[in-house]
Amino acid sequence: MDPWRVNESDIADRPTVGKVATDAAAGPDERINSVELQEAIHKGNTSDDSYESQIDQALERGKKAHEGEFYLVVLFKKERLLQNVVRQYFFTRISCPTPEFDQTVYRYHPKSDQLEFIWTVPDWGTVEKLCHYRADIHPDQQELADYAYRFKHGLLDRECAKLNKELA
Repeated sequence: MDPWRVNESDIADRPTVGKVATDAAAGPDERINSVELQEAIHKGNTSDDSYESQIDQALERGKKAHEGEFYLVVLFKKERLLQNVVRQYFFTRISCPTPEFDQTVYRYHPKSDQLEFIWTVPDWGTVEKLCHYRADIHPDQQELADYAYRFKHGLLDRECAKLNKELA
């Protein structure tokens, strides 16, 4: 079975991304909740389209492409014309990527067959808010606030350099 092949009968009843995005933008509330938008776009998707499934697929591609340890990166990108549409890109690489906005990084350890979560950096506005209101952040969001702080102050850059053996 080809993992890239799309069965047209599975998607016939789903609205297009463009339709959902333009309908949401035309609504009475100009502030569009991207989580709700993504849920509307993926409504009816099978579990094969879930974040976890995409991670598993990227991990399997990485195991075939790389010998030894590698990094799995997830980037979240807004569409240029549809600013309320966010795409997720999953890929692997041998070196640790430089931290950037809208990025999540994992490291794969082949000896233990374990995927280790390294960091996540949200979008620019969220980083600014989390850093500004750091003392008032709910405990559930504290870990994300810590990543935002470490990113903003260059600590994730230093961690990246250590992982890439650029610093002692």
